[in-house]
Amino acid sequence: MAGVNRFPFPKLGEVHNYVYLFKADAAQGSSEGNKARPVLVIAAGEGRVVVMAVTTKGEFSTSATVKIPEDVARAMGLPRPNESWLLAAEANDFTWVGYDLRLVPGKQTSVFGRSPPGFVAAAIERFRSLKGARVNRD
Repeated sequence: MAGVNRFPFPKLGEVHNYVYLFKADAAQGSSEGNKARPVLVIAAGEGRVVVMAVTTKGEFSTSATVKIPEDVARAMGLPRPNESWLLAAEANDFTWVGYDLRLVPGKQTSVFGRSPPGFVAAAIERFRSLKGARVNRD
């Protein structure tokens, strides 16, 4: 559709399709993520966005992740709602729109869905309690 902004500035709690760069990969010299994945917007303002990664492999320690309840995962529009975790120990920080947003397959937007406010608040609190690290993607 001509004239439609596929990437309007995000709102807190939106879930976008994004090529996330994990902190460990950045520490090893990578400047690009491996694949597009759902990410939760935990901060958005003044042209900058902070997102946390959703994973389905459970490859991170339980102390670094939050299991996403199935009903919340469905509201978020996650492709695998019964096996999704939020990586709460780190986040990507970037200037919107950035280079790493991707359209959700079959849609004309990068937005999967939206998280309920209570889950967003809990995710932000968990990130703070873990003293989450930010990977600057600019």
